[in-house]
Amino acid sequence: MRKEKNMPAISVVMPVYNTKEYVGKAIQSILDQTFSDFEFLIIDNGSTDGSGDVIARYAQADSRIRVIHNEKNVFIAEARNRALELVQGEYLNLIDSDDWVLPDMLETMYSRAKEHDAQYVVAGYFMDYYVNGRNESYAVCPDDKDYEQKEFRENAIRYLTRTILTVPWNKLYSIPYLREHNIKFRNTKLEDHHFNMDILMDVERVSMVSKPFYHYYRSRQGTDSELVYNQFLNQKKRDHIAHTLEVYKHWGIQDANTMGQLADYHMGRLVQCVMQTVANQQITKKEKYQELQKIIDDPYTEFAKRNALNASKKIAILSIPIRMKSKKLCYLMGWGVARFKANFSEIYYTMRASVAQGALRVK
Repeated sequence: MRKEKNMPAISVVMPVYNTKEYVGKAIQSILDQTFSDFEFLIIDNGSTDGSGDVIARYAQADSRIRVIHNEKNVFIAEARNRALELVQGEYLNLIDSDDWVLPDMLETMYSRAKEHDAQYVVAGYFMDYYVNGRNESYAVCPDDKDYEQKEFRENAIRYLTRTILTVPWNKLYSIPYLREHNIKFRNTKLEDHHFNMDILMDVERVSMVSKPFYHYYRSRQGTDSELVYNQFLNQKKRDHIAHTLEVYKHWGIQDANTMGQLADYHMGRLVQCVMQTVANQQITKKEKYQELQKIIDDPYTEFAKRNALNASKKIAILSIPIRMKSKKLCYLMGWGVARFKANFSEIYYTMRASVAQGALRVK
């Protein structure tokens, strides 16, 4: 694609809702980029904590910032879609308002996009945890490689199962490609995954950048996202595997090895569902058993059991209660993992990052 004269190279989009404590760092990390040819759309999504005042101060100081005001908070998909209608750039980059990025992110990714005429550029990222009084980072990195469509489809599984492709913020998206294929965020509980899978359905040129740039906070001091129960978690995992299988069917790739790797991945997510269900303090033990039974009886659980390669011995062991269809054993497994996490949190996070994303701890 040839960039038009007055078109910014990159449109950075950031929805903001009540992140006053962190949004300044997020904005500054974009303004500190070594690459300057970008516009920065910030959506104040009905914030009530003073985030809007922070945004306004930055907008007054830098003309690249455009602020969109929503009078009330809307789904993040709706906020992003509104921005997609307004962006003027060649490529789209997304950032969450409580994260931050390294200063060479846009320059490195845009350079790679132009070299390969890529429609979809993917970089590594950091998962940040607050553990035992200090911050710990784990790097998740793809191979450094450019793909044409056929080769990408043959290799996509290695990135899908490490959660590199389905998160929204470690990427550059070709805006003309999004508009040509009418791709938008869905108003669902899994909008990030669906957005990326809709792109992957027919994408022709993909570039992978092995360096991590994006710092994604999984937990901060005084918080832990894994302890926040999500009543839609199991439904999200079902939708995740269903859409992924739909894409692979469209690609004509349904061999036993690929299906086995997807089954392993889904089984790992089911173990996560069990753990969060048991850890939930907002529902009774009876309700926990009911939720566990739903996980056990789900048809995609059967898909995982039937096709799993059991490549990860840790997941294979933790999933034994699911395979046995025993909600009591599922409960005990979830309780045991929660106790292990409470007493050996550093080991837990290292194991979790390594198993789930193939991540390496950053010293």
